[in-house]
Amino acid sequence: MAQSSPSKEQSSTSANRLLFVLRILDAENRLLERADQKAISLLAALGVFMVFFIVYYRLIPINLFTVILLSIYFVVSLMAIVSFILTVRPRIRLVEEETKDTDKAAECEPAFFVGICKFPTLSAYRQALEAMIKDEASAIDVYTRQIFGLARVNAAKYRNIQRAVLLIIIALATELALVAYLFIYYYGQGANMLPPIGG
Repeated sequence: MAQSSPSKEQSSTSANRLLFVLRILDAENRLLERADQKAISLLAALGVFMVFFIVYYRLIPINLFTVILLSIYFVVSLMAIVSFILTVRPRIRLVEEETKDTDKAAECEPAFFVGICKFPTLSAYRQALEAMIKDEASAIDVYTRQIFGLARVNAAKYRNIQRAVLLIIIALATELALVAYLFIYYYGQGANMLPPIGG
């Protein structure tokens, strides 16, 4: 009884360590999904506001002020779209960089899609997975590498999202300035001067 008690405590501590590592990994995966969802939502919002120019572009008079506003709007919107693309893209690029930095054993990790795809057969993958499950230190090592790689990906994603949000705010402020200018422009010329929307 006295001999079995320390082994039970040791296995319990080992299970707690692995559970703690898996919780961190789950949290990083959730942040990854949220970053993609935010990027898609903000891109959709930008697209909705771009409809304004598609519908009302014929109402915009061509002068220095409107050309400057339109140039700012389209440049900033294009930069925001690029930031959204960079939000999604680092997932693969940064993981590949992390894989290059690790040793040969880490290149075929049985718990991550990059490593799984490198196994030549299903039986080879099964053997590696079973070996990892039996060796807890190896399992923790694999998951900590994943956490480190995902943390780098998340850092890049949220940096690009923050940039994209700032660019969208600038684009919307420019659009509102253009709307205000159009109101003043056509109000100054009289309501009869307002061109018809349909033609």
